[in-house]
Amino acid sequence: MAFTLETGAGVANANSYATADEADAYFEERGVTAWTGSADVKNALLIKATDYIEIRYGNRFKGEVEFPDTPQGLSFPRTGIDGYEGIPICLKRATYEYALRALSAPLAPDAVYEANGKTLSSKRTKAGPIETDVTYTASGAGAVAPTFRPYPAADALLRPLLLPSGGNRVTR
Repeated sequence: MAFTLETGAGVANANSYATADEADAYFEERGVTAWTGSADVKNALLIKATDYIEIRYGNRFKGEVEFPDTPQGLSFPRTGIDGYEGIPICLKRATYEYALRALSAPLAPDAVYEANGKTLSSKRTKAGPIETDVTYTASGAGAVAPTFRPYPAADALLRPLLLPSGGNRVTR
């Protein structure tokens, strides 16, 4: 799929909230030198970041999609969020921040399971004398393995656009 920017017009096949040029300027202003690669690489990272935002937060955004009949490809633009129109700058900035993190590791990696069926949280092995330390994610009634890693700098940028925690939208 080709890189397609959401311009605020409800683009049907949009797959990114931001451009590589915008991200370049954002990181240059902040002295971040880790944002590297060709335009194609950066566009792919911005698409991954947008995908992550949609998967993690898509059902938690305030308001309603602005162009439901298009149908628009992404959750924004939206109506009903006071003080925000089109593609909010905080959403663009979160997209840049997630894209930077996607440069070094998957944003939402699959869980790692041991042969015993437990979800691996961490594993440390020492060569001599031999030592192994394994930690599993909590299990039992009510325990849920974390689905997403926290990315505080990026996550915080989206807070003004989100329903309160536990406020997932329910359609009946």
